[in-house]
Amino acid sequence: MINVDGVILAAGRSSRMGSVNKVQSVLAGRTLLEHAVTKLTPQVDILVVNGDKNLCGDGVIADHLEGFKGPLVGLYSALLSDKLSSAQYLMMAPCDGPFIPENLVAALYREISAADADIACVRYQGFAQSTFSLWHKRVTPVVEQALLVKKNGGFKPLLEGLNSVYLDWPEQVINPFFNINTQDDLAEAERLLCL
Repeated sequence: MINVDGVILAAGRSSRMGSVNKVQSVLAGRTLLEHAVTKLTPQVDILVVNGDKNLCGDGVIADHLEGFKGPLVGLYSALLSDKLSSAQYLMMAPCDGPFIPENLVAALYREISAADADIACVRYQGFAQSTFSLWHKRVTPVVEQALLVKKNGGFKPLLEGLNSVYLDWPEQVINPFFNINTQDDLAEAERLLCL
Protein backbone atom coordinates (compact mmCIF):
# COMPACT_ATOMS: atom_id res chain seq x y z
CA MET A 1 0.00 0.00 0.00
CA ILE A 2 1.34 3.38 -1.05
CA ASN A 3 -0.86 5.32 1.45
CA VAL A 4 -2.00 7.66 -1.34
CA ASP A 5 -5.19 7.67 -3.39
CA GLY A 6 -5.57 9.81 -6.48
CA VAL A 7 -8.15 11.94 -8.24
CA ILE A 8 -8.01 13.29 -11.76
CA LEU A 9 -9.93 16.53 -12.18
CA ALA A 10 -11.98 16.26 -15.38
CA ALA A 11 -15.11 18.28 -14.61
CA GLY A 12 -14.03 21.59 -16.12
CA ARG A 13 -16.03 23.33 -18.82
CA SER A 14 -13.19 23.37 -21.40
CA SER A 15 -14.49 26.68 -22.75
CA ARG A 16 -11.19 27.52 -24.49
CA MET A 17 -10.96 24.22 -26.39
CA GLY A 18 -13.71 25.03 -28.88
CA SER A 19 -16.26 22.36 -29.77
CA VAL A 20 -14.39 19.41 -28.19
CA ASN A 21 -14.17 18.91 -24.43
CA LYS A 22 -10.55 18.56 -23.38
CA VAL A 23 -11.32 15.23 -21.68
CA GLN A 24 -11.98 13.76 -25.12
CA SER A 25 -9.24 15.67 -26.97
CA VAL A 26 -6.79 13.28 -28.59
CA LEU A 27 -3.02 13.47 -28.19
CA ALA A 28 -0.83 10.86 -29.88
CA GLY A 29 -3.78 8.51 -30.39
CA ARG A 30 -5.13 8.64 -26.82
CA THR A 31 -7.46 11.03 -25.04
CA LEU A 32 -6.01 13.46 -22.53
CA LEU A 33 -7.90 11.61 -19.80
CA GLU A 34 -6.29 8.32 -20.87
CA HIS A 35 -2.84 9.93 -20.68
CA ALA A 36 -3.50 11.18 -17.13
CA VAL A 37 -4.94 7.83 -15.99
CA THR A 38 -1.95 5.95 -17.44
CA LYS A 39 0.54 8.25 -15.69
CA LEU A 40 -1.15 8.35 -12.28
CA THR A 41 -2.53 4.80 -11.83
CA PRO A 42 0.81 3.12 -10.96
CA GLN A 43 1.59 5.85 -8.41
CA VAL A 44 -1.49 5.53 -6.17
CA ASP A 45 -3.55 2.91 -4.33
CA ILE A 46 -6.91 3.81 -5.89
CA LEU A 47 -7.51 6.31 -8.68
CA VAL A 48 -10.85 8.04 -9.28
CA VAL A 49 -11.95 10.57 -11.87
CA ASN A 50 -14.05 13.60 -11.00
CA GLY A 51 -16.12 14.47 -14.04
CA ASP A 52 -19.22 13.96 -16.15
CA LYS A 53 -20.00 10.28 -16.77
CA ASN A 54 -21.22 11.13 -20.29
CA LEU A 55 -17.69 12.29 -21.10
CA CYS A 56 -15.56 10.17 -18.78
CA GLY A 57 -17.50 6.90 -18.58
CA ASP A 58 -19.02 4.98 -15.69
CA GLY A 59 -17.50 4.99 -12.23
CA VAL A 60 -16.66 8.68 -12.15
CA ILE A 61 -17.28 10.87 -9.14
CA ALA A 62 -19.63 13.71 -9.98
CA ASP A 63 -19.31 17.11 -8.34
CA HIS A 64 -20.80 17.00 -4.85
CA LEU A 65 -22.09 20.56 -5.18
CA GLU A 66 -24.47 21.84 -7.85
CA GLY A 67 -23.31 24.38 -10.42
CA PHE A 68 -19.77 25.01 -11.58
CA LYS A 69 -17.83 26.21 -8.54
CA GLY A 70 -14.25 25.61 -9.66
CA PRO A 71 -11.68 22.83 -9.33
CA LEU A 72 -11.74 22.74 -5.53
CA VAL A 73 -15.14 21.02 -5.79
CA GLY A 74 -13.42 18.13 -7.56
CA LEU A 75 -11.01 17.66 -4.67
CA TYR A 76 -13.85 17.98 -2.16
CA SER A 77 -16.01 15.46 -4.04
CA ALA A 78 -13.18 12.93 -4.05
CA LEU A 79 -12.47 13.46 -0.34
CA LEU A 80 -16.13 12.62 0.39
CA SER A 81 -16.21 9.58 -1.90
CA ASP A 82 -16.62 6.06 -0.57
CA LYS A 83 -14.60 4.81 -3.58
CA LEU A 84 -11.28 5.73 -1.97
CA SER A 85 -9.17 3.50 0.28
CA SER A 86 -8.14 4.16 3.86
CA ALA A 87 -4.96 5.89 2.64
CA GLN A 88 -4.16 9.11 4.51
CA TYR A 89 -3.39 11.18 1.43
CA LEU A 90 -5.06 12.19 -1.84
CA MET A 91 -3.05 13.12 -4.92
CA MET A 92 -4.74 15.50 -7.32
CA ALA A 93 -3.87 16.03 -10.97
CA PRO A 94 -5.71 17.60 -13.92
CA CYS A 95 -6.91 15.63 -16.93
CA ASP A 96 -5.14 18.10 -19.22
CA GLY A 97 -1.61 17.43 -17.95
CA PRO A 98 -0.30 14.57 -20.12
CA PHE A 99 3.34 14.79 -19.00
CA ILE A 100 2.89 13.90 -15.30
CA PRO A 101 6.26 12.63 -13.95
CA GLU A 102 6.36 8.95 -13.01
CA ASN A 103 7.87 9.78 -9.59
CA LEU A 104 5.63 12.75 -8.76
CA VAL A 105 3.57 11.10 -6.02
CA ALA A 106 6.60 9.56 -4.32
CA ALA A 107 8.42 12.90 -4.33
CA LEU A 108 5.45 14.82 -2.91
CA TYR A 109 4.81 12.06 -0.35
CA ARG A 110 8.36 12.42 1.01
CA GLU A 111 7.81 16.16 1.46
CA ILE A 112 4.37 16.01 3.06
CA SER A 113 5.16 13.15 5.44
CA ALA A 114 8.53 14.59 6.53
CA ALA A 115 6.86 17.88 7.49
CA ASP A 116 3.53 16.35 8.61
CA ALA A 117 2.05 19.02 6.33
CA ASP A 118 -1.52 19.39 5.10
CA ILE A 119 -0.56 19.96 1.46
CA ALA A 120 2.50 19.31 -0.70
CA CYS A 121 2.48 21.30 -3.93
CA VAL A 122 4.81 21.28 -6.91
CA ARG A 123 6.53 24.49 -7.86
CA TYR A 124 7.95 24.71 -11.39
CA GLN A 125 10.05 27.62 -12.65
CA GLY A 126 9.02 29.53 -9.53
CA PHE A 127 5.26 29.05 -9.96
CA ALA A 128 3.06 26.87 -7.74
CA GLN A 129 1.24 24.21 -9.76
CA SER A 130 -1.72 23.85 -7.42
CA THR A 131 -3.57 21.24 -9.46
CA PHE A 132 -0.55 18.95 -9.09
CA SER A 133 -0.65 18.57 -5.32
CA LEU A 134 -0.92 16.03 -2.52
CA TRP A 135 -3.44 16.60 0.28
CA HIS A 136 -3.78 15.01 3.71
CA LYS A 137 -7.37 13.79 3.98
CA ARG A 138 -7.68 15.49 7.38
CA VAL A 139 -8.20 18.78 5.50
CA THR A 140 -11.71 17.76 4.38
CA PRO A 141 -13.54 20.05 6.89
CA VAL A 142 -11.38 23.02 5.89
CA VAL A 143 -12.04 22.40 2.19
CA GLU A 144 -15.75 22.15 2.94
CA GLN A 145 -15.70 25.45 4.83
CA ALA A 146 -13.86 27.16 1.96
CA LEU A 147 -16.57 26.05 -0.47
CA LEU A 148 -19.72 26.35 1.62
CA VAL A 149 -18.93 29.26 3.95
CA LYS A 150 -16.33 31.34 2.14
CA LYS A 151 -17.69 30.44 -1.32
CA ASN A 152 -14.18 30.07 -2.70
CA GLY A 153 -13.53 27.46 -5.40
CA GLY A 154 -9.80 28.04 -5.77
CA PHE A 155 -6.74 26.48 -4.15
CA LYS A 156 -4.61 29.55 -3.37
CA PRO A 157 -6.30 30.55 -0.07
CA LEU A 158 -5.98 26.99 1.23
CA LEU A 159 -2.35 26.74 0.19
CA GLU A 160 -1.70 29.99 2.07
CA GLY A 161 -3.85 29.16 5.11
CA LEU A 162 -2.92 25.53 5.73
CA ASN A 163 0.45 23.97 6.53
CA SER A 164 1.80 23.71 2.98
CA VAL A 165 5.17 22.58 1.69
CA TYR A 166 6.49 23.19 -1.82
CA LEU A 167 8.63 20.94 -3.96
CA ASP A 168 10.72 22.78 -6.54
CA TRP A 169 10.75 20.47 -9.54
CA PRO A 170 13.92 20.52 -11.67
CA GLU A 171 13.58 22.09 -15.11
CA GLN A 172 13.31 19.66 -18.01
CA VAL A 173 13.19 19.85 -21.79
CA ILE A 174 9.42 19.29 -21.64
CA ASN A 175 7.54 21.06 -18.85
CA PRO A 176 6.04 18.10 -16.94
CA PHE A 177 3.21 20.32 -15.69
CA PHE A 178 2.22 21.66 -19.11
CA ASN A 179 -1.56 22.18 -19.23
CA ILE A 180 -3.59 21.86 -22.42
CA ASN A 181 -6.31 24.50 -22.47
CA THR A 182 -6.58 25.39 -26.16
CA GLN A 183 -6.23 23.75 -29.57
CA ASP A 184 -2.87 25.56 -29.87
CA ASP A 185 -1.74 23.94 -26.61
CA LEU A 186 -2.76 20.55 -27.99
CA ALA A 187 -0.71 21.17 -31.13
CA GLU A 188 2.25 22.23 -28.98
CA ALA A 189 1.96 19.02 -26.92
CA GLU A 190 2.05 16.98 -30.14
CA ARG A 191 5.20 18.86 -31.15
CA LEU A 192 6.80 18.25 -27.75
CA LEU A 193 6.15 14.52 -28.01
CA CYS A 194 8.31 14.49 -31.14
CA LEU A 195 11.36 15.96 -29.35
